[in-house]
Amino acid sequence: MTKDMEKEPSRREFLKVTSIGAVSLATGGLLGSASGAEGKPQEATEEKNMELLFLGTGAANWPKKYPPPEKTLARGEVRGFSSMLVNGHILIDCGSTVLDVMKRYDVDPAGITDIVLTHTHADHLHEDSILAIANARDADLGPLKFWGDPEALKKVPDSDRIEKRPVGVEQTFSIEGFNITGLESNHLVEGSKEKCLIYLIEAASTSVLYATDAGWLLTSTWIYLRKKQLDAIIWDATCGEGSGDPRIFSHNDLTMIRHMNQTLARSKVLKPDAKIILTHIARRLHPAHDVLEKRLLPEGLIPAYEGMSVVLN
Repeated sequence: MTKDMEKEPSRREFLKVTSIGAVSLATGGLLGSASGAEGKPQEATEEKNMELLFLGTGAANWPKKYPPPEKTLARGEVRGFSSMLVNGHILIDCGSTVLDVMKRYDVDPAGITDIVLTHTHADHLHEDSILAIANARDADLGPLKFWGDPEALKKVPDSDRIEKRPVGVEQTFSIEGFNITGLESNHLVEGSKEKCLIYLIEAASTSVLYATDAGWLLTSTWIYLRKKQLDAIIWDATCGEGSGDPRIFSHNDLTMIRHMNQTLARSKVLKPDAKIILTHIARRLHPAHDVLEKRLLPEGLIPAYEGMSVVLN
């Protein structure tokens, strides 16, 4: 695959179909509404599409600042801290690079209604970025809703523009047509009592598992997922091909991901055409992005990059 170059791109100019066609990429504006939603589980409403826009695909060892829009970058040359936007208004994790990436890909932070937190490591939780998003919203729309483990929410800044909403393990809450369930992650924030979470995101006919930061799925999480059928899974892929790296006790390498994919597919948790997407990619543990694509796309593994938009329908 040739290396796609960005030159002062607008969001519409950038999002296009890859030459291999492994990912369905959006060609228009963001989907979804910018208004708030009730927090109690509801019957999922019919959604035409679910768009997953990657606003960061890197692990914690990437720079804390993302390059400005006028700097030309190759795909995956620089990665922001892992973050994903669902249908234009639900943000998963909010590190220090997310606003810079939003600016590059024409995403208006004022459109974000909810932030969903996996855990409180610094690359996933950045106070200034959270406050900037909260303050960008029109006050008439009400506060930004911030979801996460009750202990983790203690580290979220206090503001009358932010409404903290606790999430327990295997608790389902609703945000505008999506039911979202927090599942316990095989990850740890040392010195904290919080439970790290991954998230199952379900619409009427589409289900996605966002599984980063995490290592192997915990047994309790596997038991919960056995009843589900996934259209896509986004894996933590921190450790690359791996070779005795101690980070495998709280992150995945590619061998671990391959094993889990086989099991999930045989158990029919993964649909036959499910998209397998890799994020939280560590600097220096993976080759250049174009090399990574050539190695992994033929086996159905899609390495994510900033600005990549996957549309599920």
